[in-house]
Amino acid sequence: MLNKFFKFLRGYVIINVYGKNAPRFLSICLRRGFRIYGARLSDKGILIEMDARDFIRSRGAAKKCRVRVLIKEKHTVRRAAYARRYRIPLLIAVSICVVIAAQCAGRIWLIEIDGADDKYIDSITATLDEIGVKRGNLKKSLPDGMTMKKKLLEGTDGLAWAWVYIDGVKARVQVYEKIIPPSVVDKSEPCDIVASCDGVVRKMTVKAGEERIREGDAVQTGDLLVAGTVSAYREGDAEKYILIHSIAEVRAYTAHTASGEYKLTREVRTPTGRRKRWRVLELFGKALSLPHGNVTYENYDRTENRFELNIPFFGYSGVALNTVEFDEVNVTTEQIPLETVIENAKNELEEKIAKELTPGAQLDDKSVEYEQTDNETIKVTVRMNFTENIAASVPIGAAEDKGEKNIDDKTDRSAAGD
Repeated sequence: MLNKFFKFLRGYVIINVYGKNAPRFLSICLRRGFRIYGARLSDKGILIEMDARDFIRSRGAAKKCRVRVLIKEKHTVRRAAYARRYRIPLLIAVSICVVIAAQCAGRIWLIEIDGADDKYIDSITATLDEIGVKRGNLKKSLPDGMTMKKKLLEGTDGLAWAWVYIDGVKARVQVYEKIIPPSVVDKSEPCDIVASCDGVVRKMTVKAGEERIREGDAVQTGDLLVAGTVSAYREGDAEKYILIHSIAEVRAYTAHTASGEYKLTREVRTPTGRRKRWRVLELFGKALSLPHGNVTYENYDRTENRFELNIPFFGYSGVALNTVEFDEVNVTTEQIPLETVIENAKNELEEKIAKELTPGAQLDDKSVEYEQTDNETIKVTVRMNFTENIAASVPIGAAEDKGEKNIDDKTDRSAAGD
């Protein structure tokens, strides 16, 4: 065992000696005192184990015997060290990476919020910071799921449900907003009735309250139609008023108008097949832009893709590749028939007007007009007349000033009629 160790320490080589004088070469080496650790016949010569230093000194003997010597194997400390000098730094680097990855894997590096409207994002983010769900924090320091849910619901009034899912180094916050039920009219609450839009009153059906207008009157948005403050005294007695919940249906002739400008041409984008990509490597929340060239295309379409590296039984690893693709396109313009533009504009403007109507509105008539503003643009105007219920309940006093004005107008009108 020790002989093998010292043999390796000194270094040795295994050589193949070819030629008819190979036995003579071996005899000369032995006679000169070279360290020969073993010899055996091979297919075309003799296989010899020889000390590395003696091998260098044996070149004269090989030349003298006219034999060809080839090295089959080298076994030296220097060669072993040379062969492993890259393995040790690599092993150290891999060990460091494993330690860093293990440390990073125990932290939160990416936070996603799903299901929330933009108006709630700031509030949810502030609550997450408060409970410790932020980049770089240890996962084991986070509170339990029910505690985080409670904090999120308390911190944001508009949420009905929330939960924080931990997926590897990613925290995914799933929320659901409250569905606000339609308001229910409390008939025990006193109220006035005002006009929800401009119009001409065609028919009034008042079940409770005091009329402040007549059929045929023109009203504006917010005008008092039926008052919830009614008199409760006889002529000659002291004035006395009571507050009631006004109930009425006021059918009025209303006019709605919507207009917009529309192009007579449209843009056609045809891909040329040329594409450039920008890649950004994301490591635990840090973005590293990979080398890329400039986008020299005059016109292009841009698309973004994201690939996340997920580890089985762990989840998101914290490593992602974001790719931005730029596809060159040729941009041309195409003429659109005038009838098509007007029809599309009419449908769009009618939908806009429909959002202004009250439930049960009946269409009386409509008209579509257009005028050309330049060679490529027309202005389309849609006018629609409806009969609809314009009665809208408001708290007592919200239309007090208008109500008093209407009372004075009616009184003046009655006096003038008399």
